[in-house]
Amino acid sequence: MKHGQEFAAHDASLRRGWAWHVYPDPATPGVLAGDHPFGTGDPPGPEGIPARHPEGVVTSWRIIKNTPGIHNDHDGQTYLVVTESHDPPPVTPGWMVEAARLDESFQIDQRGERWVHLVRMVRDAETPWGVIQECEFQVDRD
Repeated sequence: MKHGQEFAAHDASLRRGWAWHVYPDPATPGVLAGDHPFGTGDPPGPEGIPARHPEGVVTSWRIIKNTPGIHNDHDGQTYLVVTESHDPPPVTPGWMVEAARLDESFQIDQRGERWVHLVRMVRDAETPWGVIQECEFQVDRD
């Protein structure tokens, strides 16, 4: 079975873009009260993900401390955000952005029914925010 057929068989889709780690600044009051990093005005949906993303953001996923394959320091409510360009995602005050440091084992399992995993790292790019990775993710039931 070809790789593309495997995706169709599992009703999965691909998301490709530049990977960013977004986390709350603990010194900012109210940031940890269930907010998401985007100021869309919409309340977060399931898993704390916003109903719609700002322009330039392909997708985002909440990650937990034990998520395999991410090497950024993180505790609690943090996000992996995928953008269309080298520019960091626009976040609300109190949220910090840095280049995500992923390896091939990156995977998110959300309640055993939804999952995301890194298919491949396409390329790296040097930016004012450090080296960022363009990645391709397989997403089941996005």
